[in-house]
Amino acid sequence: MARWILLLLLLLSIAGCGGGAYNIPPEEYQRQVQTLGVLPLMFDEGSVIRHPQREEIIRLVRRANTDKAVRLIERLREQKLHFDVRPVEGDPRRFFRRLGVTGTLHGKGAERHRVYAFDPESVRELANREVADALLVVIEYGAVRQERRWDRLHLNYLKTDYNSLLSSAAIVLPTGEIVWEYRMPPGEVFLPLQYPDFDEAHYNFAEKVRTKFISVPGLERRLTQKESGLFDRRAYSPVYRELFDRILKALKPKNSLIRPASDS
Repeated sequence: MARWILLLLLLLSIAGCGGGAYNIPPEEYQRQVQTLGVLPLMFDEGSVIRHPQREEIIRLVRRANTDKAVRLIERLREQKLHFDVRPVEGDPRRFFRRLGVTGTLHGKGAERHRVYAFDPESVRELANREVADALLVVIEYGAVRQERRWDRLHLNYLKTDYNSLLSSAAIVLPTGEIVWEYRMPPGEVFLPLQYPDFDEAHYNFAEKVRTKFISVPGLERRLTQKESGLFDRRAYSPVYRELFDRILKALKPKNSLIRPASDS
């Protein structure tokens, strides 16, 4: 019985909260990764984006991503799981090509997601240049997966395939080994590109509810809106705050006795 309890505790410690998971014991992770280099947020432009204004969507997300890694770095430093968290400066599109990023589609229905891999030699060169023990790579991408979306009154829902932008994150050692990764679980998205038009079906007495694409201006407002006052320099879009919340929650080992790096 004691053996099974110890095994269960080990599995719980390896699996992070939410959609994140450690691929090595968290204690081993903290021993290996003292200095974390954080790359600018990347966007997989070759992923599935069915919006009729596809190129405008790509440009919009690239603009919105600018400097957002700074916020993530601030919050990672506050979390104190690493001795040092430092930015890796550069163009995200060039990093995407330089690291030889390849994405593979996994899962079906609500579980559909992309898993990314990186060229080990390119990771090693970049990590050595930045004097980092590992690199954190956050990639947004388009995908189609099954979701349940409700009307504004939360009385009716339409369960079908929706095109959305999702997000993944990985911490990669200079060897190319991914020691921690995060993917959005079913029901969560980075940015929805479609919505069910319940009002149209209601006013036209139609039984079938159609899905429509959100306009580019509407998506831009969602990406750039701020939660707090205009003069608060720390204010930024809830879309990114929620993404960073999920990443930090997933990175924090569950049921782990790891002490903050600053206490060691």
